[in-house]
Amino acid sequence: MGSKIFFCLPVRRNFRHFCFNFSILAEGNVSNSNAPSQNLFLHFVTTRFNMSSADAAKMLKMMPSLGRLKTLDNVEQLAYMLNRHGCAEDQIAKIIRTQPSLMRVSAERLLEPKIQLLKDLGAERENIPKIVTMSPNILGSKLETLRTNLEFLKTISPTNDFLVRAIMRNPKILCSSLQKVLKPSVAFWEGLGFCGIELIKFLLFNPRVLTLSSLTHEQLDLIRKIGIQKESKMYKYVVSIVARSRIDVLKAKIDNLQLCGLSPEEAWELVRADSSVLTKSEESVKKKMDFMLNHMGLSVEFVAKHPRMFSMSLDKVMRPRFLVLQSMTAMNGTEEVHPSRLYTVLMMNEAKFVAQIIERHLESAALWTVYKNAIANVSESSKIKRFSVS
Repeated sequence: MGSKIFFCLPVRRNFRHFCFNFSILAEGNVSNSNAPSQNLFLHFVTTRFNMSSADAAKMLKMMPSLGRLKTLDNVEQLAYMLNRHGCAEDQIAKIIRTQPSLMRVSAERLLEPKIQLLKDLGAERENIPKIVTMSPNILGSKLETLRTNLEFLKTISPTNDFLVRAIMRNPKILCSSLQKVLKPSVAFWEGLGFCGIELIKFLLFNPRVLTLSSLTHEQLDLIRKIGIQKESKMYKYVVSIVARSRIDVLKAKIDNLQLCGLSPEEAWELVRADSSVLTKSEESVKKKMDFMLNHMGLSVEFVAKHPRMFSMSLDKVMRPRFLVLQSMTAMNGTEEVHPSRLYTVLMMNEAKFVAQIIERHLESAALWTVYKNAIANVSESSKIKRFSVS
């Protein structure tokens, strides 16, 4: 009797082990309702969304309960709902990778109302995928949090359309804490002088700073060094640039001006005269500086006093117009164009330049050829329309 008991127990354990492994092997080829739920989940996300096994494993690590799902009904409903609102398969994959917890809830009952909230605000069908893909946390946040934040944001936004554009640029503002982030941030910027419509435009056109309730010591120090007075209209613009940029990047851009040939005093003078130079890439500044000094023959001092040239397009404005003027001096047998005259020509709008510089010249057809060839490398959508020439 004892030997029979001893013999049956190992056989029973081995039989269970055999059945378990058989079900796993079967799951590798076809979907098996008796297979472990973890394999069921892995099979679904890797086949439906072409997701890698590594990504699927990370999702299971973030949300282990997904490996214990008995059915995939909620996952299917989530994918169906997002697809119905315009999300492509790759966008849905990105959303569930970022917020795998969404696959544990009812899409119709808990997630659909959040999408509807955006639609009621005025978000178009093509905007919904952009918003939820950029910030899947919106779907993971409480509905009441989204509603409360929206009501507060409406108080500082002139229109819902204005607010939708801000949310599209930074959807995270909907998920931020109202008491700890949004309200303190608005109070901080009001303290810096941004009031009324100025505050609205500043916060909603620079939505990333809406979650800032202070500036660092380095940021405040840089603003002081630039030297724009608070009473100046440029002050708020400088503050907005510093607030939304990395301080090390801004410092590198100022250093880059010195590497291009400006003295420290000239570099700060240029930034002070037109702080938009801080929004240009270092490479762009280098290329324009090289062209102005080595091709146009302008002096460093002249460039420092005319920072608006850094906002001009090198390929569409500076180079083609300079080549036209260069050709004109050769045709006329005159000396090189005076820097002030060159600057005036660069500042003209397109129609005025063609009408007053090209068409008035006796060799207008030749000048037009020079101009057209100079911009030949510009994309078709950016090329100017050819004006009639006599």
